[in-house]
Formats: sequence, C-alpha cells, structure tokens
Amino acid sequence: MVEADGARPVEVIVDGDPKYRASTTRKALELMFGDQGRPKGRLVLEQTMDIPVGYGFGASAAAAISAVYAAAAAMGLRLAKGKLAYYAHVADILEQTGLGTVSVTYDGTGAGAITRAGAPGVSEFLNIEYPADTRIVTASLAPYRKSDAISRPGTVKRINHLGDRALRSLEASQTLETLASEGERFSDRLGLMTPEVRDLAKLAKASGAAFASQNMIGHAVHAITTATKADAVAKALRNSFPTPLVEVFEVGKQRARVLKTGRPPFIRSASQPAI
Repeated sequence: MVEADGARPVEVIVDGDPKYRASTTRKALELMFGDQGRPKGRLVLEQTMDIPVGYGFGASAAAAISAVYAAAAAMGLRLAKGKLAYYAHVADILEQTGLGTVSVTYDGTGAGAITRAGAPGVSEFLNIEYPADTRIVTASLAPYRKSDAISRPGTVKRINHLGDRALRSLEASQTLETLASEGERFSDRLGLMTPEVRDLAKLAKASGAAFASQNMIGHAVHAITTATKADAVAKALRNSFPTPLVEVFEVGKQRARVLKTGRPPFIRSASQPAI
C-alpha cells in the first residue's frame, strides 16, 4: 500500500495478490502524488504481469510506467506522457531495478539500443531493422537482484567499459547481427552468467538460434531466431534441466500507451464497496 496520514488510499494488486511488494510501482506513484496530490477516494490499481519479474525483462519498468499512466487517467490528470514516464524512470533508479529501462519503454520500439542516456524524452534510441519473421525465444530459470550487481563498483566499471565498446560497434554497423553479437559478447564478458545460464545459451544456438545472450540482468536467456525455427529452439530449451520457463515472442512494434478497453480506470469513493 502507498500510505498517507495513516490512511491507505491506494491499493496495488499484482496478479491478484494485494500483498505483492511492487516497490518500483509504489515509488513511482509516491513521486507522482508528491507532485500532483493524492487521489480523492480509494485508487485501486490492478496489474497483470505477462513476463516473469526479476529476470531481466524490464518488468519493473513496464509495471511502473503503466501504473502512472493508469493512475493519472483515473485521477483525471492531464499531464504529458513524458512527465508521467519521468516518475517511473526515477523510481526505477531509486529502487535499483533498472538504469534506463523506462526510457527504452517510452522511446523505443522494435530492436535497437539507447545511444544517449537520460530520462524519457531526453534519451535517444537507435532503431535497427530486422526481418519480419524474427522471433525471440526466452528461457528463465530464476530472478536476479539487480541491486546486487549495480551496487558493486567493479561490476559497474565493467558494464560501462563493455557497454561503450558495444555501442561504438553498433553505431559503426547498424545491423541486427551486430546488435545481437555485441549482446553475446557483453553478457559473456560481464561475468554474471551461471553455468546453467551459459548452457541454456549454448543449447539455444545448437537448436537453431542465430544468437543467444543472458538477460540483463537475470538468470535467463533470450535467443534470436526465425519463425520456422522458433518451435525447435523452444522445445530444446523446455527439455533441458533444470527446466526453465520458455516463451516465444515477436518483436514489439508499439510504445507504452494507455489501452482503450471496456473497463475505464476508476477511483472508488469512501462508501463504494469492492467488487
């Protein structure tokens, strides 16, 4: 809950669990309320996570940006999307769940990389062309506490060094092959892969994937392949041990936005019962 003056005007429910920690989402809402005022009545935020949290998929950033968009709509706040995304961006950094993932969600679509760091609307995203039949096969074993890596000076130094090198290569050769191969090199040299994660990456490539890298940061991998080979790669990963959660995705084509559904955001009055 996000509490104010001893009250609990905001309820955050994730996958049906009202006790879910959701620290980045709650921090983003606190930042927005600090600037814009708290909701009049009881704001109920229900989120459904379609990807595992803590595995390097950017779930915390996605949850935070969607939360501030939905809360602002329910409260009738007419704020620019960039202003709302900024609350999520700051929360992601403060909670050490990401260093720029919100900016990717806000500014980026498809495949590519941030070439200029910064807040949403300030950062710059380089889009890379990719074949229409590109598929991403993911295999997830366990979450990883990103703060454990970010808080270690040696790891941060390697991240910056390897990241700068990878970015220079991508800017010189703006192709999916360069993006993916530099991702492999980055994850291999960063030194956070467990033997199990390394084996998953090798298995994915042996089963038909062109590239496979560790998620940043999670005990999980993402493999790049084609629509015709995706099922074979997914099957091989599902049959491995320890058994990971395996999913197949297309490359996203849309930025974060408020969805138009038949159930508009709402705020319960003090006397309105829960449904």
